[in-house]
Amino acid sequence: MAKDCIYNDDERLYLQMMQSNIERMANNSANCKTWMVTVVAGLLALNCSMTALNGWILIAVLPVCMFWYLDGLYLSLERGMRNRERDFLNNISNEAAYHKALYDFTPLLQEKDDKGTGLVKTKGQWWTKSVLPFYVTMLSVIMIVFAILNWSEISCILFREHY
Repeated sequence: MAKDCIYNDDERLYLQMMQSNIERMANNSANCKTWMVTVVAGLLALNCSMTALNGWILIAVLPVCMFWYLDGLYLSLERGMRNRERDFLNNISNEAAYHKALYDFTPLLQEKDDKGTGLVKTKGQWWTKSVLPFYVTMLSVIMIVFAILNWSEISCILFREHY
């Protein structure tokens, strides 16, 4: 027998807490991008203002890689929490699975999408279209600024000229 769409207090509370966790993971992911831009912009400004430190501009790659990892992790956790919520809703009519799933807040990580249950893939979120272009663009900007600041040394190497 199918359960009505009216949820009891426990179910509503669980779903509200799940939504709160999902929202927190999404905010953490957005904060990674914000902090990464701030840190990289500060490092680029520092390196551009000090001509003796042109080679050190590559240190800006470190925060990009660190925040890329964290962003992918938070995106993976967010999707895992959505999967946990979806799994709870799928099993709400199954009494045994319902009591086991109620107040289970561990992310449900998936290797691949499952169309039948609505669960989505959570692995490899570093390469998704919401993450990859942003961080590749930042790495490209760092390399372009590095090339501009060090063009005389790069041109010597490329064209075998000595000044």
